[in-house]
Amino acid sequence: MCWVFLILLSYNPQTLTVPPFKHTWGFYRASKYYLQLFLGPDYDYDDPQGIVAVKLTELDDPKTRKDDDELAVFAVNSGVGQIVYNIGLASVKVYGDTNMFSDPKGIAATADGLIAVADFGNQRVVKLQYRKGKIEHVAEIPIPGRPFDVCFDSDNNLYITDFDSSKVYVFSPQDSLMQKFGTVGRAYGEIYQPMGIEVLDAKAPYNFYKDDYVVITDNYGTRISKFSRHGRFIGSVQNFELGLVDVYFLYVAADYYGSVYVTDDLNNQVHKFDHNMNYIISVGRTGTAQGEFLSPRGITIWRRYGQVFLAEKEGGQYLWLAVDGFVVGCFPRKFSIERPGTTLAIYLTDEARVYITVMNQQGEKIRDFIEGIRRIPGEYLVVWDGRDNNNDLVPPGEYVFHIRLKGLQGHGRRISKIIKAGVTCIAS
Repeated sequence: MCWVFLILLSYNPQTLTVPPFKHTWGFYRASKYYLQLFLGPDYDYDDPQGIVAVKLTELDDPKTRKDDDELAVFAVNSGVGQIVYNIGLASVKVYGDTNMFSDPKGIAATADGLIAVADFGNQRVVKLQYRKGKIEHVAEIPIPGRPFDVCFDSDNNLYITDFDSSKVYVFSPQDSLMQKFGTVGRAYGEIYQPMGIEVLDAKAPYNFYKDDYVVITDNYGTRISKFSRHGRFIGSVQNFELGLVDVYFLYVAADYYGSVYVTDDLNNQVHKFDHNMNYIISVGRTGTAQGEFLSPRGITIWRRYGQVFLAEKEGGQYLWLAVDGFVVGCFPRKFSIERPGTTLAIYLTDEARVYITVMNQQGEKIRDFIEGIRRIPGEYLVVWDGRDNNNDLVPPGEYVFHIRLKGLQGHGRRISKIIKAGVTCIAS
């Protein structure tokens, strides 16, 4: 008889990972002291909120693809009524003050440089235009209540969450009201004090599944709800479904595969769901080291390359989406020569190609097990029959599953996750 047990030899979480050193020279986190270095020692970084990253058409050289990941980032510094922006990750500038904005929250932008800001305290959405290094005021849309967040679809229609009226408003590029939706309440399918919003429409670029949805956070930050773009309720996720008693879901972003990322200001985490709103994983701990967050607020994802920009209470982070995974277990834990074989359970947090080989104690490959099978996020089961490449049963000893996960979206395509799991067989 053989006894089989599984041990996880290494696990380095990287669902949201720090970019390679050569891409950032090791600089991926901006503290308020960094901002004061660029903007002056008297600069006050107070209550950051929404953030958006966009590739501006005016800065694009159509003759090359080498500049396609050079983005413009616009963020809300709510406490002092300012927009902080960085064009091409080169220099930091500010626009506005408390005479212009009152407690602004969410922000959105288009490739043409049109910017929308949810001016929460002034009950309006302000439209700005970035052009040739400057931001100018162009229009404003009055809102019945207080707008919390904004998002453009691919036709430049503007979606707005109204915290007070518990509605989502949709305005055309000409600022006319096209529709509004939301039954006020806290029951299933209703909307109550909506905050963050993300819109992904079927025509949007870098939208693998051609998803078409609106996702909002509401109900005191304890619920995430999904609607069609025409306001039909699709489903929701409550905090207790993630095993969380206290939570504050805030801002929302979507990636190339339509997966949804939600910041949790209370637990210092980012929660990830697939494009059907199935829960995938929660990432982050409290702190300032890699993989840690301090009161995460706004989040934005440049879907083409999986670049993530995250606003925090004391600064912000620049991260990449990457494939991640871990071994759940090996079942059964023992098998006999008469009934050899075991099932390996792997959990993936992103779409990936999976490669698995079986190595013996001497580091020699004895079995080409899985070769580049594509799998979606979630649990994935593979069965090893206990045989080598010659179809012979392996002798008792120690064996290692060498698992490589190859990312499929954005910069993550360059990043592979390697997991080693040992299996020991002892004959008796």
